Amino acid sequence: MIEKDMEDLIASFPDDFFPRKHFVLVGRQQSFSGIGRFDLLFEDEFKSTILMELKARTLKYEDATQVARYRDELKRNGCRNIVMWLVAPQIPTSVREFLDDKGIQYDEIHIAEFRRVAEHHAFVIQSESAATEQPVIAPASVGRGGSFSRPELRNQRNTVSTTPIVPTGSVVTSPSSLRWKSIGHDLVLENSESFDAKKFLGLVDTFASVVRSGRNKSLVEDLKRWAENPRHARLTSTTVESLLRWTTTGAATWKASVPYAYEVWAYLFGTPAPTWKNWNHGEGRYEFDTEGWRKWFESLNGTEKK
Repeated sequence: MIEKDMEDLIASFPDDFFPRKHFVLVGRQQSFSGIGRFDLLFEDEFKSTILMELKARTLKYEDATQVARYRDELKRNGCRNIVMWLVAPQIPTSVREFLDDKGIQYDEIHIAEFRRVAEHHAFVIQSESAATEQPVIAPASVGRGGSFSRPELRNQRNTVSTTPIVPTGSVVTSPSSLRWKSIGHDLVLENSESFDAKKFLGLVDTFASVVRSGRNKSLVEDLKRWAENPRHARLTSTTVESLLRWTTTGAATWKASVPYAYEVWAYLFGTPAPTWKNWNHGEGRYEFDTEGWRKWFESLNGTEKK
């Protein structure tokens, strides 16, 4: 397991690793010029800022210096009440004593615990998963002039498995705190006072950053535009469907971004991700299930019919 996997799991399921801490993810992998890039930034119920650095190896003394530099930079940027937190699978006694002396929080979380949480949530550990799925290649056919043709080789991305790697279901079982009304298939937020713009935009920024190709740029811009006026703006069906496709894709090219899209989806609508927009392998396209959408929407606010 690598640090990226540890980071993905803690960012996605902080309550599993830090029960009763009520950590809310507000940022990750943010860079400070000339200093470095910290792993995770949380906020707890007391509005303390938790700066968390992860190591997939035995913790060292110099790791404390690293988080201290990040803390100082956050303070220069106006952040207050910062708690430094180190996580590693092994922390020697001498290092523990040093961290205690410096007022740095720490947790020794073994790799087995990360795997347990991943299994509980059906979460794919990228570095430990099987080799990247290979495209299904049909037998070569003979084209004009006797030449062999495999058109699918021109676009192998579309031939990989599209089985979702996040939990899916027809109705919401773990609801969001947000409540929605529908205008057609567009959604309008009914309790905008419950919308935490800082948290939401942090999740969106993280999702934006993990797709380096910028293929999610349009969706990110739409989500941010909606967040500017959540009381009145519609979250259009086009935006919702686009987010869902990023959340449930099984294509190998985009798998690394799925947990972050899922975080955005879960904040808005709860979990699991719905099944009303599915990939039809035979037709090679997404299909919209109107009745499935209705059933899912009713479950958003707990009004589904029994």
